[in-house]
Amino acid sequence: MATSTLGAAWLVDESDKLNKKKPKRIVKHKKKAWRVTSNVEDVERFLESKRLDERLGAPLEERPSDSLFVVDTKTEADKTVKSEPTKKRKIKEIGPLRCYAILTPNSAVTDPLKKRNRVRRPEERGDPLLRKIMEERRANGKIPTRFLQSMKHHQENVEALAKKKKPERLRTTFDFDLWGDAGNSLMIGDKKVSALDLSDELKTYTMEKMGKRIYSRPPTMFKKTTGLKPVEYPHPGTSYNPTYQDHQALLKEAYNLETKEMKEEVRTRRRLGPMLKKIPVQRKEEDWWSEMTQGLGDDEEPAKEEEEEVPCVRPTKPKTRKQKIRAKALKWQDMRRKKLKEAKKRLLEFDRLRSIRREIRKSEELTAKRIEIRKKEKEAKMFKPAMLGRHKYVPPPIEVNLSEEITGTLRGLKTEGHVLIDRYKSMQRRNIIEPRIRQTVVFKYKHKVFTKRSHSEPKGLKVGNRDKDKTPVQ
Repeated sequence: MATSTLGAAWLVDESDKLNKKKPKRIVKHKKKAWRVTSNVEDVERFLESKRLDERLGAPLEERPSDSLFVVDTKTEADKTVKSEPTKKRKIKEIGPLRCYAILTPNSAVTDPLKKRNRVRRPEERGDPLLRKIMEERRANGKIPTRFLQSMKHHQENVEALAKKKKPERLRTTFDFDLWGDAGNSLMIGDKKVSALDLSDELKTYTMEKMGKRIYSRPPTMFKKTTGLKPVEYPHPGTSYNPTYQDHQALLKEAYNLETKEMKEEVRTRRRLGPMLKKIPVQRKEEDWWSEMTQGLGDDEEPAKEEEEEVPCVRPTKPKTRKQKIRAKALKWQDMRRKKLKEAKKRLLEFDRLRSIRREIRKSEELTAKRIEIRKKEKEAKMFKPAMLGRHKYVPPPIEVNLSEEITGTLRGLKTEGHVLIDRYKSMQRRNIIEPRIRQTVVFKYKHKVFTKRSHSEPKGLKVGNRDKDKTPVQ
């Protein structure tokens, strides 16, 4: 029985040996195989525990008991007793925001690089030996020139900044008179209120409540732009029963104006005559053909080109040393001559003091005369229409009746002109409105064209000219 048991055990061991895989042959003298061949789990576990202790602050063995344990002093009865309910809900203490709490360090491990991301101060930079020497010199009162200059510039900048005018803020409320002398002057629109012995503030308040407050106007508003009268007296010859002399004078004015316009028209026609001449179509085609064929017949005759003689250009030679010295001497001589001439001219100025005074007096008289002329021109311009727009002022035609049209009574008088046109032209003449030209808008619609069914082309046939079938419909 024992032999049979030993045989069975031997068989089992042999079968296990056969079933076991052979271990791989690993090269152990290289660093690549260290992780495979060596078991470092216990080392990693130890290092992880050490890191945890560093993050928490200290290992458990070194921590005090107060940080790990709490002494329970409450009895069971105190724990069972509930606190009295209150109406007000206890507000939870507000801690730091989550966005800021994430940024705070959650580890007790100190930074190994203490000077990480820190900008050094000016006294920390540079060579310490040089810094020590500079401090000793400064203690003795020796300051470098560049520091003195920078201090001076700094003081100048501070003074300039103090003197600089602060920018004004944009005004949003206008509780004062824009056109007043000091921003407060007002015009009272009611005579009774203005005559009262009250303060200006009270008068202003009264007029505001009454709705009759009138603000002062800008001074340019009252400035006259023209010297013409609003209503000009008509010519005596335009009367329904004028005298012979007045009527003849008006007729002469109308005649002069008409002849001037006719002369201008004749002059324009004479200048534009050749351009406005009508040319027949046949002649126009002949001129165009002759112009387009210009120069095409020159190829038949051989052109005789004369050879142009090219002038001989000699190469420039550089100046010799002697020539350069001579040129320089001539230049200095010319400069000296000009200086002497200017000096003589200055000396002669003392002898002609009388003539200089006379010239100054003449120039002053001429200036005064020019000022007077400009003043007269400005006054004359006040009686003429100004150029306010792109169009010039066109005076209206003279209203005149011929001798046979004058009846001597208002009932039989033939009217000339129009009152509204006369007022409109008067406003243009007095620079109230700019001269205008009436714009007429003409709408041109495109004719709608379609093909009638009776004139449409059959599908199987082809017609040469299809445009004849199209008829315009307006």
